[in-house]
Amino acid sequence: MLISMIVFVVLAILAAYVASNNITPMNINLLGYPLRAPSGVLLVTALGVGFLLGVLLMLPAVISKSWAVIRHRRKIQDLQDMQARMKKVPVDKEVEEDYDET
Repeated sequence: MLISMIVFVVLAILAAYVASNNITPMNINLLGYPLRAPSGVLLVTALGVGFLLGVLLMLPAVISKSWAVIRHRRKIQDLQDMQARMKKVPVDKEVEEDYDET
């Protein structure tokens, strides 16, 4: 988590540096609408949009894995509870004798 935060801060600083050094205005058409902005701002905007799309596309996988972890933890707890109950159940002597003979 700390490493990803450091990488994010470094990328943000780098993006700000690129934006401040690229002040040449550019004309683009975005979905049919003309847009005039400095090239650095357009680059940083494209970087931000790409980051958000990446997070949104990764989100379903993260959610499904966390649900799987929750299910597995619940199953482990159920098995541990069952094991604890099994230790408390008295064993018949006949079963013990059959078990000892094998």
